[in-house]
Order: sequence, then C-alpha cells, then structure tokens
Amino acid sequence: MRLIKTFVFFLFAALQLNSLPAKTSEERPQGFSFDVNYRSLRVPVTITHNLVVVTMRINNSPQLNFILDTGVNTTILTEPLVAFAFDLNIDELIYVVGLGNEGIIEAGMSRNLTFYMPGITGHNMNLIVLPEGILSFSEIFGFPVHGIIGYDFFKEFPIQVNYRREFIRIYRNPTYRVRRRSRVIPMNIENNKPYIDVSVEGVNSKIDSLRLLVDLGATSPLFLNRRYRDLTPDRIPSYLGKGISGELKGETGRLKKITIDEFELKEPLASYPQEEFLTVANLQFDWEGIIGGGILNRFHVIIDYPSEKLILRRNPQYNTPFQTNMSGIEIIAKGIAFNNYVINHVRENSVAWEQGILPGDEIIRIDNEPASRLTLEEVIGYLNQNEGTTIRMELLRGDHIYRKAIRLREDI
Repeated sequence: MRLIKTFVFFLFAALQLNSLPAKTSEERPQGFSFDVNYRSLRVPVTITHNLVVVTMRINNSPQLNFILDTGVNTTILTEPLVAFAFDLNIDELIYVVGLGNEGIIEAGMSRNLTFYMPGITGHNMNLIVLPEGILSFSEIFGFPVHGIIGYDFFKEFPIQVNYRREFIRIYRNPTYRVRRRSRVIPMNIENNKPYIDVSVEGVNSKIDSLRLLVDLGATSPLFLNRRYRDLTPDRIPSYLGKGISGELKGETGRLKKITIDEFELKEPLASYPQEEFLTVANLQFDWEGIIGGGILNRFHVIIDYPSEKLILRRNPQYNTPFQTNMSGIEIIAKGIAFNNYVINHVRENSVAWEQGILPGDEIIRIDNEPASRLTLEEVIGYLNQNEGTTIRMELLRGDHIYRKAIRLREDI
C-alpha cells in the first residue's frame, strides 16, 4: 500500500537566550553508550509517512514514541503533560524560534535526564519541552507520538535505517561491513546537521549542483529554495505541513531527475516553501534544500556522523514512480482512539476541491467501509490508489451528511 503524505514537521530552530551551561555529572559524560558488549544492536521501529519512529523512555516514564530527525539538535518533547506526569523538572526557560516571523514561543529546558532505548542509554541528556497545543504529531500519525530526537542520538554511532523491514541498526563503531553495490557518499556535518552534494536536472534540461540537508524528519522527496523554481515550470499549490509558526504552504513541481553519486532517480517531486516561512526573526534563512524520506526510503541507508559519510544501497522501492497526493486531501486523526478522521486541508483545483469537499469535513465512510474501523494509515491508503480510481465517501459537515465521489488524478 502506497502512502503519500507531504508533511514536513520540523522546520524550526531552537534559540537559547541567557541559558545556563549544561550541567553534567562528574561520573558520566553526556551522551549515549551501549549497555551490552555487542558490535551492533537491531532495534524495531515504525515507519509511517516515510518517517522513522522509535520507542524511548525518559527517566521513569513508560515507553514514548519519538521521531528520528537529523534536522534537529536538542531532543524535543511536544507533549508537555508527559513532563508533568513523570516529574521532569524544568530547569530554565528558553525561546524557540520557528521559521516565519510569528513563531517565537517560550519553552522549557529539562536537564540531566536519562534516555533509555533498547540496549543503549543516554546519560545527562537535555530536553526541550514545548507548551501544550503548539505541535501535535499524534493527530498526524494516528497514534501517540511524543517528540523528536536528532543529533543527540546520531552523533554517537553510525545508524542503519531499513525502511522496508522497519528496523534500525546501531553500530558501536565505524568498522561495520559495507554491503556490495553500496555507494559511500561524503557527508559534511555543519551545525550538527548532515549535508551532501547532489545534481538536479529540470524538465528544461537545466542542471544545478546543490548542497542539500539529509533530513530524516521530512516526508517529501525534496524541498528546494524558491530560486530553483524554474527547474519545474509546471507547479501546483501544496500544503507542506505544520510547525510552530503555523501551516507551511508552497508549490510542488516535477524535476527530470536527481543524481546522488551514481544513483539517478527519475521525475522526483520537488516542493518550494513560501518565502515568508524561510525567515527567522526577520532574517532570511539561507538554504538550498532538503532531501527527505520520499527519496531516502528507496535505499538501505547508513547515516554515519562520526565518519561523516552517507551509505546508500538501492532497495525494491527504488524505481517506484513519484506520485503527488492525487485526491488533494490532507487528513488528521482526532478523538481518544485517533479514529475520527477530519479533513485538514484541500488543495486548490484538486479533484476534492472540484467536488466541494471542505476542511473540517469528517470522513464517516470510505468505499462503504466505516472509517472508525480503519486506521489513519488505511484511510490514507484508500486515497492513494492508482490514478483513475474512484473513491466514494460519506462526509459529516455540521449536522448534515454528504456523499462525494472523487476520481484520483495526477495533476503534474
């Protein structure tokens, strides 16, 4: 079942003002270490919307779900009730600055915590605690998701991601075996984030060499600076996700190809966020672009921060065509059981928009199946069938039920 979502959640930066230096124990340095004398550890994960979700405990908490995201530095807790429920002290207040000039909020910093993953432990860790209601990943995933973990985790070990079999492998040191047909790609770590060089070719045969952030926390194939829009003359409006600054919108087009080392991926989708969302505190955020999960999930991936290299080996998903959201609908899951499915956004000029479907409509039935019996992943699966498939839905709008039929269409 193909799942195509165009969320990028984590385009925000943390800015600490007048903060205290990190307090660490004299006995243990800050960071993760192996609990067992193994060369590597295999850890099951959940792959949803091209994102990798791991379980982790913080101090005496139960298992919590965190998204692996190479685009963030300090671990972030988006559900502050967890902090209160398990007595995580807030040691200081910081400012979190989102992309867009309206996204400055006050958040808490909790220090000297212990993070527990299967087989490894993080000592003296820091945690940013966002206020209630700023971000909710749970409604986007359809199950509880509590935050994001990035550089704190990746800086210590080479990490393999197997998208097809849904596990990560954590290597104790860089002496792991590189499989045949793998390509070792130089990766620069700057400001704790990984970058690689790629080549993109537009439909007009124009070629640009770009330096892109490798971002496990972005679901779409590519995000490019708007100055590269001429690579894709035909574009459609896009809903790119939500951050602390609000909804992120832009445009999406289709390139001729992207070349990563010897790998050539044909007709990938590239999204261009609106310029106002690339501003931090009235300063323009200078970037060329991002490679996200929509491309990374076509490979077996090893992200090796200590050795500054990215290792790619194609998997069976490699030649799968890149598809847009052919329904034009974005959905979130509401309710205690996350089984009330509400339309969050309708793309202008999409088939859903043409049929008069509106944000706020709740899906009651889809192809005669009660929506409440389905997972969010299954509902999205109905909407991501082959082009030309007709999808019938019953929608609740206020006190009225409407019946709508849409025929899936690729618009670019």
